[in-house]
Amino acid sequence: MALLNNKRPNDVLFLMPVRLAGEKIPRGRVGMLYCDAAGRVYTAFISRSVYERARDGGAGMERRHKPFATIGLEIGPGRFIPATVEIGAEEVWALEHILEHALKSGKLPDILKKYLRPIINLGESRREAIMSEQKRHRRVPAGMTPRVLDRLPYYPEKDIEISMPIYKAEYSYPFVVLKRLPPDESTPHDSQRLLILDSDGDMAVTEVPARLARQMEIDLAEYDKKSREHTCTLISRDNDDFTLTYMTITQPQRKALETLTRYFEETGGSRRPISTEARTVLIQAKDMLSVPGR
Repeated sequence: MALLNNKRPNDVLFLMPVRLAGEKIPRGRVGMLYCDAAGRVYTAFISRSVYERARDGGAGMERRHKPFATIGLEIGPGRFIPATVEIGAEEVWALEHILEHALKSGKLPDILKKYLRPIINLGESRREAIMSEQKRHRRVPAGMTPRVLDRLPYYPEKDIEISMPIYKAEYSYPFVVLKRLPPDESTPHDSQRLLILDSDGDMAVTEVPARLARQMEIDLAEYDKKSREHTCTLISRDNDDFTLTYMTITQPQRKALETLTRYFEETGGSRRPISTEARTVLIQAKDMLSVPGR
């Protein structure tokens, strides 16, 4: 399938990495779900370096609390390089529904297709700079082998790769802290990485000030001394300030949160249906902090 248009590049919108049921992904590749400006949905294998560049671009936007999308800029026939672009609230809404329809059926309704070209065109201003950078490094991303989808085959949750959060502008407070995570190469020295469950039921890795994490550790140690009840930490936010709150949970609820943590540790996956017990924790957290929506 020829992807390069002689008049204009056929840029695309990256949606999320996926692994279909029974599919063997070649070494060094990642399965990607994406769509073009006409609304056709595809899956393809992209190189891990392309995926990691897209992931890192998204992580940078998340740290600045900016909603974003990831554009695949076509630099040759079937060859793409990712560009992260900032988007508005209306485009965020569109991306959420585009991803939903792409996953369910592989087909997008006409009402959503009108958003695709304007979003994809946002990457055009980045093309020259990215092409110049590619020439300096003399590295060209590996091509994709696209397959148009009439219907996305069923796949179990465990077969979904960890997703780039390109369709969700921000995670919803309050957060339930699942686990402290070790720093990676991009973690600032004054920050702490946390695995959290947001109030929508989505898992994510986020960063908070290190002082907040130290205070959380001290407080939990005190709770352990004073009570045998299980306690979980909630993080809420007012403007630029974080607030810690502690909530008592039951043994089944604690086990439900631990199950989510193990799932993330074992698979790296962040998208999984949560149990009734875990969802009850979220409901109680919202009620406790009286947070109206996002």
